[in-house]
Parts: sequence; C-alpha cells; structure tokens
Amino acid sequence: MDWLEEKLEKLLAYIRNLSFRKAMIAYILVLAVIVWGLSWFTMTLCSQLELKLLTGENFRNKKSEFFYENGILWRYAFSFPGNTDSVGVVILDFIRTWCPFFYAFAGMIITILIFYKKRLLCPLKVLQESVKKIRENDLDFQVTYDSRDELGSLCDSVEDMRLELIRGKEEMWRLVERQKELNAAFAHDLRTPLTVLKGYTDFLARYVPEGRVSQEKLTGTLALMAEHLARLEEYSRTMKGIRSIEDVPFSPEKISLSGIRRRVEEVVFALNQAEGIEIICQKGDGEECPGDGMPISGEKKLKGDDSVKLKADDSLIMEVLGNMLSNAIRYARGRIEVASDYNKQSGEFLLTVLDDGPGFTEEQLEKALKPYYKEPEAPDADEHFGIGLHICRELCKKHGGTLSVANSIQGGAAVTASFFAG
Repeated sequence: MDWLEEKLEKLLAYIRNLSFRKAMIAYILVLAVIVWGLSWFTMTLCSQLELKLLTGENFRNKKSEFFYENGILWRYAFSFPGNTDSVGVVILDFIRTWCPFFYAFAGMIITILIFYKKRLLCPLKVLQESVKKIRENDLDFQVTYDSRDELGSLCDSVEDMRLELIRGKEEMWRLVERQKELNAAFAHDLRTPLTVLKGYTDFLARYVPEGRVSQEKLTGTLALMAEHLARLEEYSRTMKGIRSIEDVPFSPEKISLSGIRRRVEEVVFALNQAEGIEIICQKGDGEECPGDGMPISGEKKLKGDDSVKLKADDSLIMEVLGNMLSNAIRYARGRIEVASDYNKQSGEFLLTVLDDGPGFTEEQLEKALKPYYKEPEAPDADEHFGIGLHICRELCKKHGGTLSVANSIQGGAAVTASFFAG
C-alpha cells in the first residue's frame, strides 16, 4: 500500500511539474477520450431507442427505409404523419447527430476552467500578493509555489527579486551607516587638531606679549602651526574622497622613533595649554619624554632613540593619539599620562593613555569599542558621538595592530593602541 501511495505521489508530482504546453496537450487528449466515449455511448443509446420506436406498432404502416449496421441504425429517408413516436425518433436522431459537438464544446469550457483552477489560479494569487507586498515596501514574506512549470519559475524569479531587494536595502543601510560613521568621524577628528592649534595660539597669546618666547621658539611654534594646518587641510581632502573608515589611506614611511615621540610631545604640549588638564608625556619605562615642554622646530633631534627607524604612518598614529586623548579628557579629573614604547623584537610601537577618572564599567569594557556607543550618564553625552575608540580600533587594524581598553591599577581608564612598525 505504501508502494502504491509513493507511486501515486510521484505521478501527481510529475503531472504538477509539467510545462504548460505538455499539460495543455494532456488535458486536450483526456478531453478527446472523454468526448469520444460519451459520444459513442450516447449515439449507441439513441440508436437502440430509435430501433425500438421504429419496430413498434405505430410504425408498421409507415413508409421508411432503414438499415442496421455495426449496432447503429441508419436512415436514408423517413416520412411520418406527425404522431408522437415519429417526433421521438427525430429527437433521438438529432441528439445522436449533434451530441459529439455538444460534448466537445462543453468539454472545452470545463477543461479550460479546470486548467485555470489547477494550474493558474494558485500561482497567480501568489504573484498578486507578492507584488502587492513589494509595492507596499513589505519584504518580510516568502514566495513559495510547489511546481516547476512556467509560473513556478516566475514565482522563483519573484522570490529572487525579493531577496535581491532585501540585499539592496541592506547595502543601502550599510552605506548610510558608513556615511553617518564617516561624517561623525570627520567631525570627531577635527576636534583634536583644532584644539592643538588653539593650544599653540593660547601659548603665543600668553607669553609673546611678556617677551618670554625667543625668536627661535616663536619661529618653531609658527612652523608647527603651519604644519598642523597643512595636515588638517590634507585630512579634509582625504575624508572628502572616501566612503568609509576602511577607505582611509595607509601610507607607511621610514621615520625615527624620536620623531614620533617628538610629535606626541607637541600634541601633549598644545593640549596642556588649551584644556586646563595636566597631561604628562612618558616613555614606556616611566622616563619622561625629553624636551622642555616647549614646541620646537622639526629640525631639532632627540637623543637616545634617533637611530631607531620605524616604518609607520605617523599621521595615522597621531590621529589615534588625538582620539584617545579626546576621550580621556572627557573623563579625567585633573591628570592624564601618555606613555610610548617600542619593542624592537616584535617591531610593535605602543601608545597608552591613562586618566584619573572613574574608569570603565563592565558594560563599557564590553561595548566601548563598538560604534555609536555612549552611556547616558557620561559628560557631554548629547554632544559625544560615541565613535572615537571605534575609529582608533579601525585605524590600528590598518596598521597591523589592535586597541585594548582596561582599568589601571591606580584607578582610571587605560587605553592602549599598538602599531606594527617593524
């Protein structure tokens, strides 16, 4: 019994998956067989009834010419005076003659209705509902029709189109989010260089009138300000031509370790002038960075690590440092430490920023590196983009490094950025 059900199910599936052309031929053949069978049965029945009428008492004196062949009664000529039996013979003869045409016409109508109901109605409803939902911008559905005929293929195509529309919308949202992220990053990254320039301006405004700035230091400060303005202009052009943070160019060049540390010190010095928070610059071993805390020209060399050469993108490193300091300034109570270190064996350059603020909560340690994350109780939460540390992580990745967040032993937050610069 199971074998029979399986065979029947396969037969029904085969019929259901027939193409319209083959299905229509099959329907017409079945119609032809049914019409032939009904016509033969009707003609035979009418012939037998006619024979009974013609051999009855009412037709004994009638002039008629009949012959009987292959079970069917045929008439050459027939004359009757109009009695009831004669009318019955004419009606039966009419039915016998025209029944094949009637069966064929009725059969065609019934066949068309059955074909429409079995092969067209269901997929057309599926397609109409699908088009309606797509028009209403509702893509949370699935186009299903269990057949491999032409309309089944059309339903599959509509389903593919629906999936493609979903992918297109998802891609559009990704582009919108990327553009939103890029705009936020641009606005966020402008803060630090503008603050640095403000720090240099405040320094000059405070000490130049008092005559406490020598000509050399004044020239050096102006040169540094011009350099930062040029980098800011280059940064603006770069951001204008990219579509996401991942597209930020990475251009490593040979640079001395002392040169990177000097640039770190320059940023720290400028922020000290502008933010009113004590920012201390140190080497990784706890030794304070060389220099008198005053900006100097890039031509002056730092002793000790000038011979160490790194292959690094200093602009990218400074951008990461600026974001880390900007984040630390928001939470620090009064002191920030910036430490730099270089591992010659691994070729890894490290920048660590520690503040004396409240530190990270458990939730912040888990979500701080995600884009647009910001806690409601944070200072200036309405103005904060929640994207600074996320940008740092993406830029560190471009440099082959990572970004990690933790709480320091002394209390406060500790953010460490690594850059592969070997």
